[in-house]
Formats: sequence, C-alpha cells, structure tokens
Amino acid sequence: MKPCRICKTKFEPARPLQRVCSPECAIQHAKAKAATAERKAQAADRRATKAKLDALRTKPQLVKLAQQAFNAYIRARDAGKPCISCGRPLSSEPNSHDAGHYRSVGSAPHLRFAEDNCHSQCRHCNNYLSGNHAQYRAGLIERVGLAEVERIERDQVPRKYTKEGLIEIARQYKDEAKRLRQGRPS
Repeated sequence: MKPCRICKTKFEPARPLQRVCSPECAIQHAKAKAATAERKAQAADRRATKAKLDALRTKPQLVKLAQQAFNAYIRARDAGKPCISCGRPLSSEPNSHDAGHYRSVGSAPHLRFAEDNCHSQCRHCNNYLSGNHAQYRAGLIERVGLAEVERIERDQVPRKYTKEGLIEIARQYKDEAKRLRQGRPS
C-alpha cells in the first residue's frame, strides 16, 4: 500500500511507478508538475535576463550598486550601536543613519569597500559636520584600537575593481545584510 501523492489515501498500485490512486488525482498531479516546470523556466529566464542586464551596466553603475549593498550591510552590522562619532544612539528606522567612512571615498577610493574603514554614523555628523573626523577617530580607537586605526591611515594599496568583482561585491554584501537582518530578533 502506498499513499497517493495528491489525496494521501492508501492505495494498491497497479503499475510499479504509479504515484496516484485515480485518474482525477493523476490530472491534478500532472497540472502540479507542469506548474512547477513553468516556475523553474521563469526563474531561469529571470536569471538569464539579470545576467544580460549586468553585462550591459557600466562600471560606475556597478560601483553605485555595490556601494548601496555595502552601506546596507554596514547599517545592519552596526545595528544597536551608537554613532561612531558623537555616541548618540542611532534610530532603528530604515535609512535613518549613514554608513560613514573614516577615510572618505573621495580621498581614499581604494578603501571604499573596507569594512574596518566604515561604521554607522548619524546623519548630522556625516553630512553636516563632514564626518566629524576628530570624534570619528576617537570613537574608532575606542572600538578597534589605535594600531588598527594607524593601519587604516597608512593603507595606500591600490585596489582595482572589475565589473565581475563589483557584481560579486554587491551580491555578497546584499546576502550578508539580509542574513544579519533575519538573524536579529524583531
């Protein structure tokens, strides 16, 4: 006796590979298999279209996408921590605070995606006080130590990002941010 895949009743199979008990269940089973195959085909089409669109994107567009994913990751990583510069508690509202770089992207573009160079910062410090650099350094020393801060300040190693590398960075940080947000209790 086997359970029917559709109605779950027990039946005696007439053929070795019989999965359902009746013609009605066989029709439902065939429709379910067709729907599953259609969903898989649509997913494959979406993946192919996304790959084509990624190939058409310019490097600056990919840098922007990677930066957005990286900033979202930094906000998720530093959730619950105060502003690195002024120490004020940060709101848990989406986009209520920034991912502020210690060495700015303009002066050190090679540190754009360096996790130790970027921390959550209130909008006031990041935008209106130009990063509140002196207080940022003090907060960074407190968080990671003087030796690490001096290492960041000395880092002049150029990093070249390819289109494929930027796509990978965006995917990696998007996945990490999602994982951190899901792991956090609501």
